[in-house]
Amino acid sequence: MGRRYLLDQDKTPLFDAVRKFADWDPVPFFIPSHKMGAGIDPRFKSFAGENIFKIDLSEVRWTDDFHGASSSIREAQELAADAWGAARSHFLVNGTSGGIIAAICSVCGEGDRIAMPRNAHKSAVYGLVASGAEPVYIMPEIDEARGLVLGLAPAALEQALSQGSERRDRAPAAAKAVFTVSPTYHGTMSDTKALAEIAHRHGAALIADEAHGNHMYFNERLPEGALELGADIVCQSTHKMSGALTQASMLHLGKGAGERVDFDKISANLSMFQTTSPSYILLASLDVARSYIATQGEALLDGVLDALEAARAGIAALPGIEALGAPGLCPPEPYEPTRLAVSARGLGLDGYGLFRILREQYNIECEFADPYWCVCVAGLGTKPAHAEALAEALARISKSQGDASNGAPAGKAGGSTLPVASSKALPPIPPMRMTPREAWFAGKETIPFEAARGRVSAEMVVPYPPGIPVLCPGETIASETHEFLAEQKSRGRHLHCSAGDALETLSVVK
Repeated sequence: MGRRYLLDQDKTPLFDAVRKFADWDPVPFFIPSHKMGAGIDPRFKSFAGENIFKIDLSEVRWTDDFHGASSSIREAQELAADAWGAARSHFLVNGTSGGIIAAICSVCGEGDRIAMPRNAHKSAVYGLVASGAEPVYIMPEIDEARGLVLGLAPAALEQALSQGSERRDRAPAAAKAVFTVSPTYHGTMSDTKALAEIAHRHGAALIADEAHGNHMYFNERLPEGALELGADIVCQSTHKMSGALTQASMLHLGKGAGERVDFDKISANLSMFQTTSPSYILLASLDVARSYIATQGEALLDGVLDALEAARAGIAALPGIEALGAPGLCPPEPYEPTRLAVSARGLGLDGYGLFRILREQYNIECEFADPYWCVCVAGLGTKPAHAEALAEALARISKSQGDASNGAPAGKAGGSTLPVASSKALPPIPPMRMTPREAWFAGKETIPFEAARGRVSAEMVVPYPPGIPVLCPGETIASETHEFLAEQKSRGRHLHCSAGDALETLSVVK
């Protein structure tokens, strides 16, 4: 794709360091207890092999110090910054969530305002609790007819940054930061370049949750990444889309971020929010994942995109089936095409039903479902056979469900649609009575869910995945929010909250 690197992206200094230590084969009087695999249950070792345990290390010879990097980790992070085009990059072993919390705390303090779309991940709300910042929530654009949360509109951000605090006891104040999510789980994008220009004009730093977009920098057929579009802090789940092991992520600082972000404060907060016992397996996986996508990513992603384009074209022709990104069914451009979001509402199936059928009848495990869509996420390891198996399964579902409905599905000549219960993509933003931090540390009581209307929530309620809070600490539990959560509960949606999926109780402010 023509990207030129300043450093040798074939190098893997941290991976080389842990291998060198394993090959040295020392007498292991250091943590962890299993002593390079000798104390591992034979069942586990038989399945996983020997070498993985030999690199499960702490700060030992050659491996560097994660919280004070000066050799192999430092060099690996410098290579990552070169690969993604950042001023500085930090490895994360607590996932992207830890990076988001550290980023918010590095820009915002007690009482500072931060503009944030309502489809932000729950980790952003934890960042509000930790920092004491006051959120200015913005509803992203929503396509209600298709149940899609789209991007954050630049005009909505401009309006939010120009208005005062929602709370009467707070004087109007300029926002210190803007938070964005792009791409979303469904692959929809925001106009990050416009958002960055607006944020910077108002003196705010732009923090981008790019958990699902770290691969976009390595193939011209994909949208541009937030670092290329002016974001100051970019948090990425390298494990989601670029081949690192689960939980391994990165935080990047934009090349112009020094005007708005204290780089030393970022480092200090990352030390506070990350473990002092980092997994060198995860760290090494970040090093080799960076090298692999930087040197091989263009060709690998071409193969993935070709396979998905072929599958998407076939799926789009199926009666009763829709696939985002297919001709005539695109969200506003650009769209991130490595995910296949499929709807079978024309067959009378909601997203949950389609998810279950694919799992139980066709041995296909998808990423997640909502009332409208079943979302399949591809990656560097996606093969043409995977895409073909999904397309074939959907073809069989289209035929069997269409035959069962005794007629062609909606969208085709002479068709009719079986009823599928309607559901909003997101409920309206509830009124905020307290900041998330104030509510989190306030006196609490647990009450029945049915009696919670009108009370101030002391917790988050989060359908998971994708981890977007419906209710945040400090918000009044409005009727529309209560009804939305009741519907999620009735559909068997997995919920992160104190009462779990049963949602029989809620924690509220006394």
